[in-house]
Amino acid sequence: MWWRRHAWIPVWITVFLTPAALLSLRLIDDTSVALVLPPLLIVMIVLFLAMLAVAVRASVTRSVPRAVAGGGSALLAAGLLALAMIHVIGQRSCPERMGVDRGIQVAAQMLDAWRKGEAAPADVWASATVADAWRSRVGKLTLIDYKVVDSGCWERLAPVATQRTWHEFRVTVQQRDGRFSKVVTVHTHVTRGTWHITEVEGPES
Repeated sequence: MWWRRHAWIPVWITVFLTPAALLSLRLIDDTSVALVLPPLLIVMIVLFLAMLAVAVRASVTRSVPRAVAGGGSALLAAGLLALAMIHVIGQRSCPERMGVDRGIQVAAQMLDAWRKGEAAPADVWASATVADAWRSRVGKLTLIDYKVVDSGCWERLAPVATQRTWHEFRVTVQQRDGRFSKVVTVHTHVTRGTWHITEVEGPES
């Protein structure tokens, strides 16, 4: 009886606790138990959707429009609160749970091809547009050498996203006026276990 009369109270309590839940998960992101984050996040989402479904079902017998409006409002509010938590606020090192391959290998493939004066393999690029933009930018530059300066992920208040990374390189290039040291930042994204280059910043002129 209580659930039928107050079906939306637990749902809205859960909605307003969304930022606190995501922040709590973020605090354990760099600990030894960080590997439980993905399944724990899935369990939290499933429990919320199950609670929402039960609330809608309990209230639909009284008013279908109110049940639909209540469910939609709860989903929208939870989504907006979560969106604020996943907003990128800076750069950071990647957590150990990501493993060794964090996209730097495809970035090195692209730079090795540039140093040899060859086109990078097509499968390192996320799209042909990114590849064409890169070739047009370095067409008159010859890469002499490069080294990794830094590499990492994007910082946010929610657990660190493991699908996108960045890699900063210090490159030495040959131009008509001589050799110069420049910075190249490669952005990578993983899809189905394969990393691709989504954007390249630099080399600055």
